[in-house]
Amino acid sequence: MEVVFNKTGHFWFDCGLTGFIKLLEEIDLPKISTHVEDSKFVLDGAADDIKKALEDAFNLLVDRYYNLSTKKQIEDRSSYNFYYDSQKDEFVSFPKKKAVGIAGIIFDKAARPTKGMIKWKDPKKHILPDEYKHLQERMEEFVKENGLKITTAGLLLDGPNAVKPKVKIAIGKKKQGKYCYLCGEETGSLEDANQTVFPFITGSQGILSFNPNAGRPERVCWKCSMLGKYVPVVGFYSTQGDSLSIFLPYSTSLKKMCQVHDLLESTKYQDENLLRNFEHPLGGYYQHPYEITYSFLYTLYDRCLLNRLEPGMDEIDLDVDAALNLTTNTAPLEFYVIQTKNEGDTFSGKMIWPFKETLYFFRLHEKIEKTIKIRMKEVLSYCVDYEASKNENKTLLRNRICERILKKQSILDLVERHVFHTNSSYFRPLYEMVLVYELLLKEGDMVFKEEQEAAVSLGKCIGRAVGNSDRGKKGDLFALRKCRRKVDFLEQLNRLQFRLGSDFLIPKEVYEGKLTDDNFQEFKQFCMVAALNTYNAVVSEKNKKKEAN
Repeated sequence: MEVVFNKTGHFWFDCGLTGFIKLLEEIDLPKISTHVEDSKFVLDGAADDIKKALEDAFNLLVDRYYNLSTKKQIEDRSSYNFYYDSQKDEFVSFPKKKAVGIAGIIFDKAARPTKGMIKWKDPKKHILPDEYKHLQERMEEFVKENGLKITTAGLLLDGPNAVKPKVKIAIGKKKQGKYCYLCGEETGSLEDANQTVFPFITGSQGILSFNPNAGRPERVCWKCSMLGKYVPVVGFYSTQGDSLSIFLPYSTSLKKMCQVHDLLESTKYQDENLLRNFEHPLGGYYQHPYEITYSFLYTLYDRCLLNRLEPGMDEIDLDVDAALNLTTNTAPLEFYVIQTKNEGDTFSGKMIWPFKETLYFFRLHEKIEKTIKIRMKEVLSYCVDYEASKNENKTLLRNRICERILKKQSILDLVERHVFHTNSSYFRPLYEMVLVYELLLKEGDMVFKEEQEAAVSLGKCIGRAVGNSDRGKKGDLFALRKCRRKVDFLEQLNRLQFRLGSDFLIPKEVYEGKLTDDNFQEFKQFCMVAALNTYNAVVSEKNKKKEAN
């Protein structure tokens, strides 16, 4: 018989289908044939063989993504549970288990017995029933020797507790005019839609509590229910306090999603504390939603798409073929960005955003890093406000800059405000990045390029003159920055020129139409960032000469 899993067009279930296919590839299927098409996945074989394969794949899923222990849980042996192995006639201890990351928002339940349990005759004293009283003394000795505490409702038998969501595999069940709420297919078996199917829908109790006259909640088929639990296989995640960031690769083609899986999987990282499954190369303090999104995409750029040159070489070499294969060839690839927060009993979705500019992001960073010859790790470190009292406030500005970059928006005003707000004496990498980035945003606009060059040229003249002149002071830069109109700005320039004399000459481009009422704010921002950067360089050089003397 054939069992067909159709692509639904919903990012969550299509990612689950991809994860299901990839885990099934790891299982020996001698009696089953499979093939993947753009719109569906087909298994062909005997019903019992297919059911067995699906059960094996699900057990592998549970062991790898749901039933996990952190380093702390493994090391803290006093928190271990134990069970009695009747075949070997021995007690076995095991660490606590929990689902984390994407699996944690799908099934955030306590571990349950996998085999059996012997209920206590006396729950308070943990006394076994009479038929097992011969084990009582040995059990107490085992608990004492291993420093364990009995926390279960009975003695676990022939297997440990495990975090394992329920799954119903209804292969071959006759269709009876029942239709799935999510995929619309006719099926012979339906179950209530709840958060283990899709984490951002409420369960049946929530629906009835919200509207008691609504009738029965919507129901879904066993396929959708099962596939929703496979999403952790393909997903990336990062935990920051109560917040969880999730990134899911998605394409209109199921074949494409399967093809790129192995490349993306190679970037995953095994965190011993299970707080994330990717490690970005950008340094610390990445904690806000857009920062984390940026760091994830940059990880793909850095780990998947850059050709590794010889050690010691700083050249940036993007593998264009690999970038095209990942993002556009066959079918476009995008990433669903999901931001959630742990509200105690449940996770609430704060943002679901399909990011479709993956190729743009990769090419943009190649051009920036090639041009300024500095990696973004160093550039973005200058966006941190180290003087902020709270850690979460240190990178609020960087989070906004990352958001603007991801949305292809200007960051000039943010950077200009930041460099004047913070007491930083050096930010040249950030300055150079801004110039390149803003030009790339308006690539081909020669008028903008000329205006930027004029503004930067003026800024350098101002910074050099103020820094070198005995009559100049840093406050002159702040006075210029405060000007709100072009006429005020020009007047302030004239006053500065009068005071500094021959040390400061205003470039002719300023009076030849490069500065207008329409571009004043942008012109001034470029000018002031360049002025402060140059001023810092001049002052630094003067200080070095003083120290040398």
